[in-house]
Amino acid sequence: MSVYDRPELAELWRLARETLEGGGRSAFSLRVEDEQTARALSELLRKPVAHPARRQISLARLDEHVRAHGSTLPEVLEAVHGEPVGLSAETEASTADAVLRYALREHGLLGRPWAAEWIEHVRRYGKIPQPALPMLANQAAEVLARLDPGRVTTRFALAGNDLDDGRPLTRIVQKALQLAGTDWERMGVLPDAYGDPVLTSQGYLTLNDVLAAREVTVVHSARLLESGVPGPLVVLPAGLTPQARRHLAGKTVRCHDDFTPDGVRRMNELLDHTGGTPWRMSAADYREAVATLIARGVELPTLNTRPEEASWDPDLAATMATTGLVVTEEHVLPSLLL
Repeated sequence: MSVYDRPELAELWRLARETLEGGGRSAFSLRVEDEQTARALSELLRKPVAHPARRQISLARLDEHVRAHGSTLPEVLEAVHGEPVGLSAETEASTADAVLRYALREHGLLGRPWAAEWIEHVRRYGKIPQPALPMLANQAAEVLARLDPGRVTTRFALAGNDLDDGRPLTRIVQKALQLAGTDWERMGVLPDAYGDPVLTSQGYLTLNDVLAAREVTVVHSARLLESGVPGPLVVLPAGLTPQARRHLAGKTVRCHDDFTPDGVRRMNELLDHTGGTPWRMSAADYREAVATLIARGVELPTLNTRPEEASWDPDLAATMATTGLVVTEEHVLPSLLL
């Protein structure tokens, strides 16, 4: 006899099937009358269960416990009762909306602007079997409720392997993000904790590492780190990535970048996010660099696009546009070493 076939669990499986096939609910109430039932439930749920007592059983949590034993809840119910869990097409259409609304309401998301369109999309195009819908709807709502663009995390930390590409949970969560006008990256969710590490004077830092310094200089080029520019340095060739946001949180920051349109844009973003200060990035610094480099016979690239206005110096964009020359961090390395 398997753990699922025990007669003490018959009522559990009956109520689970009834709740799944009924739609609109994500949990049911079970009366634990005797020691045998309490013991069987304790083994299945892997936690103590008292008796006599009434337990509220979440379908999503029950499915998690069943998966720990190597099956899914619909598979167990089919094995125990000898028939698959299912609803008629007409019943599925009438109950799917209720299931999805209930999940969003339970997690405080039903009032979001994207909720109604998401419910319709998942019901019509989500390709989720009706028996699995309550668990997946609840899981998706729980993931969406936990997302916070100010806190960097990973897909695995949110829902384990269930948020791998191609999985049903991933599809419906990504659809909600799309309807909300955002995506994984903008919500601070990384594919994993070790990809896209941040290069610093400490070495490469992953999401699980800590940047020890309280005051840092953020630069664009790794040449500054190689050349011994005073630090501690944080090198951001791609600008303010989610990993970078995580490591710069709470730090006192000074920033330097290229005198280019992209460099000005990155600086604006960094200063806005960190509340930092620019370092040798004024219009006067640019003019001095150009004069020094030309006097030394350095050929500077042509500036073909006017940069956006620099939040830290109202004269910089106009000065760069008038001069028409690009100055990179590598060009001004000698002055940064002083």
